[in-house]
Amino acid sequence: MLHADQADRVLLGGPGSFYWQGQLISDQVAEIVSKYDPKVYSIKYNNQLATRTAQAIFDDSYLGYSVAVGDFNGDGIDDFVSGVPRAARTLGMVYIYDGKNMSSLHNFTGEQMAAYFGFSVAATDINGDDYADVFIGAPLFMDRGSDGKLQEVGQVSVSLQKASGNFQTTKLNGFEVFARFGSAIAPLGDLDQDGFNDIAIAAPYGGEDKKGIVYIFNGRPTGLNAVPSQILEGKWAARSMPPSFGYSMKGATDIDKNGYPDLIVGAFGVDRAVLYRARPVITVNAGLEVYPSILNQDNKTCPLPGTDLKVSCFHVRFCLKADGKGTLPTKLNFQVELLLDKLKQKGAIRRALFLHNRFPGHSKNMTISRGGQMQCEELIAYLRDESEFRDKLTPITIFMEYRLDYTTAADVTGLQPILNQFTPANISRQAHILLDCGEDNVCKPKLEVSVDSDQKKIYVGDDNPLTLIVKAQNQGEGAYEAELIVSIPPQADFIGVVRNSEALTRLSCAFKTENQTRQVVCDLGNPMKAGTQLLAGLRFSVQQQSEMDTSVKFDLQIQSSNLFDKVSPVVSYKVDLAVLAAVEIRGVSSPDHIFLPIPNWEHKENPETEEDVGPVVQHIYELRNNGPSSFSKAMLNLQWPYKYNNNTLLYILQYDIDGPMNCTSDMEINPLRIKTEKNDTVGGQGDRNHLVTKRDLTLIEGDVHTLGCGIAECLKIVCQVGRLDRGKSAILYVKSLLWTETFMNKENQNHSYSLKSSASFNVIEFPYKNLPIEDIFNSTLVTTNVTWGIQPAPMPVPVWVIILAVLAGLLLLAVLVFVMYRMGFFKRVRPPQEEQEREQLQPHENGEGNSET
Repeated sequence: MLHADQADRVLLGGPGSFYWQGQLISDQVAEIVSKYDPKVYSIKYNNQLATRTAQAIFDDSYLGYSVAVGDFNGDGIDDFVSGVPRAARTLGMVYIYDGKNMSSLHNFTGEQMAAYFGFSVAATDINGDDYADVFIGAPLFMDRGSDGKLQEVGQVSVSLQKASGNFQTTKLNGFEVFARFGSAIAPLGDLDQDGFNDIAIAAPYGGEDKKGIVYIFNGRPTGLNAVPSQILEGKWAARSMPPSFGYSMKGATDIDKNGYPDLIVGAFGVDRAVLYRARPVITVNAGLEVYPSILNQDNKTCPLPGTDLKVSCFHVRFCLKADGKGTLPTKLNFQVELLLDKLKQKGAIRRALFLHNRFPGHSKNMTISRGGQMQCEELIAYLRDESEFRDKLTPITIFMEYRLDYTTAADVTGLQPILNQFTPANISRQAHILLDCGEDNVCKPKLEVSVDSDQKKIYVGDDNPLTLIVKAQNQGEGAYEAELIVSIPPQADFIGVVRNSEALTRLSCAFKTENQTRQVVCDLGNPMKAGTQLLAGLRFSVQQQSEMDTSVKFDLQIQSSNLFDKVSPVVSYKVDLAVLAAVEIRGVSSPDHIFLPIPNWEHKENPETEEDVGPVVQHIYELRNNGPSSFSKAMLNLQWPYKYNNNTLLYILQYDIDGPMNCTSDMEINPLRIKTEKNDTVGGQGDRNHLVTKRDLTLIEGDVHTLGCGIAECLKIVCQVGRLDRGKSAILYVKSLLWTETFMNKENQNHSYSLKSSASFNVIEFPYKNLPIEDIFNSTLVTTNVTWGIQPAPMPVPVWVIILAVLAGLLLLAVLVFVMYRMGFFKRVRPPQEEQEREQLQPHENGEGNSET
């Protein structure tokens, strides 16, 4: 049942009439009351309007399931709206009938079967255009969720009536699954007093434990705000059945007579009805004024309390005015908060303070007369000294916020008002620091940066840093908080600023990370004045981080906090990476001379020990990488003079390695299985009385025969050398025996021989890809000389040399004794052995400089 106000009529829906086709019936309230007779079952009314029976295909349509009224033809008489949720093969329909003759005006048809389109209907002007709009609920409507599956969320269609009589429809879906959003729709009237009607939509099975939810939506010029301004939740848990909070609602009635429409929500599952009283709305007009708005740091006219200083000051004027409809007190209390330099982050230096408390904040309680004049107060603030802050360009934001004292503003029942949510609860104004930037106080710099370096190529692994010479200049107006930003590539690390050159400016630079970008930030001045030119050197170390790196790139830019032309163009500087490995090979023979004949040596047919063969000869080869770059693989080839005319020269006992190297030979090593002495290991050499390493020897005259691989038969040892970084080496030790029998033959006696082994290397692989690499190779020879000669006897030391050395030692001892005597060393007091001796000791006798204890 619905009461139509304009014609003082009642509208009734009967969905069970005519085999559930349904029916609408309307009559005047006055006629119903005048003809009412409880004894009469059926009464004929003269002014009754009713729909008639239709064809059988309209059976089970449920006309009259929900009803509403509104003017939809502009005649000033309410027309009738009815939901028909099972019409059109369960798509659902909504009919609008003329309120004068029950003729059809407009139909709406649902879009989804069994969604129960028309379960609820409502009519109200939601956008303030004086045309009634239609709201249609379909609580069983299904929509696809984020996973693509259909979910029952419910839907409300909002059809805005246009001047032409047509409707523009938008859809509002529910927020929860199985909540039956749209089961009830209730016009609320203008809750917030903004000139637009509001509406309530229920989801009786939504919320926590399905206690039910009612959403409050506000009207606006464009239609319904899709975001609820308030959510009412049911307070009762389900018993034998759900509470169904919101299954029925009635609004747009001022029950408590405070000038605002209230809302009644039914919860038939718990036999409850809840009254929600609308809170009075207070509209506040706030004002904030700052003067002067341009602050001159040099104009210091205000004395700073408690000091002899004067500061640059400005005035802050703040005002409040409040009004509202309904039962509100005549005096409203507000708390006002003022904050200077609001936009500065917490912990940062605020550039302005209030003069009376030297703080950036101020609190004030203000009492405002409702509906009265604007009430204002004024404070004085001042700028800090310019040495206390850097930011001179950003405006100083003065922020004002106000809060209502709700307790003192409540009515006699305790109902508290609310501030108009469409009026901001804070306002702000800005003041600017006077800059040397012309009449408009707007600085427009012209920032430029260039970069160069004396290094066009960087060798991987080199310790020498890369120095970038940066030129920064400003050809325009002042640039505030100007900084040089150098974006560092991953291959580089910042070392520091060049400080040993008078031609370069010593900038203050720091390393930091900004959004995962490594940067060097250098201060260029605040401000960086017009015409400034700075030349500075920045030092970096560079390493190859990835095998794919072929170059490193630095991006440079000057940034400032100015509003216009605040940055310079980005300048990039690229340096190529290159490989340089200074690899050398060197060798030595130990010993480098062997003298024949060898005393007491005798030939044996089947030698078993080293002494049976001859003296030990060891050749040592070192492959060293002097860098700066590393190599990952090299080949070392050793050629060893093994035989000559089928006579053995140097018989290899064994070879050993030190470092990342693996070796193989083309012949068997030590095939005779000659035993190696335990105290004679590779890499070391025991004492042999027949080995002489001095060069000043008496040689037997004769020819010197060179036996190298071009003449003698050679054994080959091939070694693969692994990665060698800068300063690392790989060493090959070859231990052999001089085959004395060969050199003791008569035809070989009284001849000198030079036995030469050779080693060569070739670097074949580097751990760097895509970098240009030159071939690196070299070779060396190691010589062992075998000489027939006389080993010179050691020369005796002359007697006069011995006597002279003894006399010099005695003289030195005498000098030391004399010096110690002069320093009082021999006058020390020894520790007393008896108790009486301890008592006789005096302080000065213990070396004390005074007689005090």
